Amino acid sequence: MRIYITGIAGMLGYGIYRTLKDRAEILGVDIVDIEIPGISYSKISLYDMEDIEENIIQTKPDILIHTAALINVEECEENPEEAKRLNTQVTAALADLCARHKIKMVYISTDAVFDGKEARLYSEEDVVSPPNVYGQTKLDGEAAVLKYPENLVLRTNIYGINIQKKQSFGEWIYHSLKEDQTLHLFTDIDFSPILVNELAELIYQSCQKNLCGLYHACGTGCITKYEFGVKLKEVFQIETGTIVRATSEIAHFKARRSKHMGMSNVKLCNALQVDIRTPEESIEKFYDLLNEETKYGD
Repeated sequence: MRIYITGIAGMLGYGIYRTLKDRAEILGVDIVDIEIPGISYSKISLYDMEDIEENIIQTKPDILIHTAALINVEECEENPEEAKRLNTQVTAALADLCARHKIKMVYISTDAVFDGKEARLYSEEDVVSPPNVYGQTKLDGEAAVLKYPENLVLRTNIYGINIQKKQSFGEWIYHSLKEDQTLHLFTDIDFSPILVNELAELIYQSCQKNLCGLYHACGTGCITKYEFGVKLKEVFQIETGTIVRATSEIAHFKARRSKHMGMSNVKLCNALQVDIRTPEESIEKFYDLLNEETKYGD
């Protein structure tokens, strides 16, 4: 299996490489110029679609996994045209390109397509109503990908280990506590996070079974941001730092947020005949990952 990843130097792109490198040939592109142990990729902007197509013709992948996106919710709100360009228009162009060359496309979407007005786990059949520019542009990207029935869309909410100078939610909590900071974490926002490593495994199994259509690839159940932080502090046995209960009203976000981002993964679990970790279980796995001395290379 030859897998081509957009945004391969990102947290998910690199996580897919680390997880699947012994079972598939991993190729890809990224605009970031970074030396990654054990991997080479083409430095091409996704806005240069002719160059992307030429690269894909040369590499002949079976599957294209589109992880690249403008994911900063506030930045998307401030720059809606840029968000639309990358999250929607580039996605649509890649979907057309994959269709021309008979390549299956896997699109990584988001839980931000739901307004979160109801405290429950949202399913693939539930009505979508994005509360912000980010969610809308990702939803429009979904439509462009699903125009081709052989493609796969996975909605998710990920965290893990970055190789760039960025921090996932889990990394931010870990490092902030180790630096003895006080964190105000929300009790009124819940979500269904999943580690990038587990998501990578689900992507691989989905491709092996040639799943098509829309699925939620997320943790089993949901957890509040506050509960996530408290559990991480406990699992990592961190004695420094303080976690304080807070509500999202203190944040004064420019972009409206969903308060209930939890999603149901029953459809995907049934399709793959797998169990997916709960958020609490994934934090324990995150502990193992952060304590691996060789986490960034072999």
